[in-house]
Amino acid sequence: MKILIHSNGPMVPSGYGRQTKLLLSQLSSLGHEVAVSAFHGLSGSAIRWEGHTILPAGREPYGTDVLVPHALTWGADLVLTLMDFWKLAPIAGELAHLNVAAWLPIDCNPLGKADQFVLERSKAHPIAMSQFGARQLTGAGMVPAFVPHSVDTNIFKPPADRDELRREIGVDDRFVIGICAANSDALRKAWPEQFAAFAKIHKAHPETLLMVHSQAHNPAGFNLAQLADDMGISDAVMMSEEYAQNAGLMPDEMMAAWFGALDVLSSCSYAEAFGVPLIEAQACGTPVIATAGSAMSENSGRGQAVHGSKFWNPVHRAWWTRPNVDDIVKAYYKAYRASDAHASLARTEAFAFAQGFDSQVVALEYWGPLLERAEPEPSSEVPEEEDVF
Repeated sequence: MKILIHSNGPMVPSGYGRQTKLLLSQLSSLGHEVAVSAFHGLSGSAIRWEGHTILPAGREPYGTDVLVPHALTWGADLVLTLMDFWKLAPIAGELAHLNVAAWLPIDCNPLGKADQFVLERSKAHPIAMSQFGARQLTGAGMVPAFVPHSVDTNIFKPPADRDELRREIGVDDRFVIGICAANSDALRKAWPEQFAAFAKIHKAHPETLLMVHSQAHNPAGFNLAQLADDMGISDAVMMSEEYAQNAGLMPDEMMAAWFGALDVLSSCSYAEAFGVPLIEAQACGTPVIATAGSAMSENSGRGQAVHGSKFWNPVHRAWWTRPNVDDIVKAYYKAYRASDAHASLARTEAFAFAQGFDSQVVALEYWGPLLERAEPEPSSEVPEEEDVF
């Protein structure tokens, strides 16, 4: 089957870019011919990347002007979107004439009105990336498939020598909390709440350190350096190099080392449709702390849950969960005070949980059976003989 993925390009080191890269490998290993319609990461002309055709973005956001022409020109049997599906509202009616499967993020309860509208109008087949998302789709009267995101456990794995890695980074004598999150809006990733919680534990324990992997300066989000200063923790925050992130110069191996050096990952967002860093961190043997809401509850394994209050999202017209700062502080303290034996057990449990999300496991257990059902039926018509003259 010819499958066209519509998402970030596989060369883009973003969450969606990494999943697109894994998808290319997974679907190809199952015998499908796969190309990518890259609405982010490529412009101007098509390229060949690791044996695959990558088609460029158009002039309109999210590729709404090129997705349908790309699918028709390439001859796709199936268009598989990996993105906020509601962004395709301008072409929802056109998509109804294609075979479209929407592997879409759902992070609110109930299903957002915009997602529901575009799914119904486009007649796309919904694929949830979390059980939480599947429940929201079912509640909206749909029959979703389920395929989780995945990680390459050949790369995201515990460091060979964690003590040496921490010495090289210069954090061997500190308790290190990490946050790996986008900084593209002023709400969802709960930057102020997590920074405020860290400020409380750092005041009592100056040897604590907060490592942040994100764009420190984004007009759509926060000035994280300024926020750290406002919270009084500038001297205890280690930011990843921003230029290297923007230029795509931080390979997966570097990120695996970053996760592996942490004592705990803090992922206390208002909402997550999946939360890939939760799985990447655990694959590297790092336990996690996450908000008890949306997909975070199912993807944090044996990690600590942070409770919060309901928060109404007016864009999606549905609920998120705002994490409670005091609960985050309690979770930080519990991780900080854990004995060496308990911390070692937590790392072992985190690693074991993440193995269920290995890329090849997801390919064989989820994508394989799903795409077998999606294969087009062979035609029963006998083709007429063609007159070659």
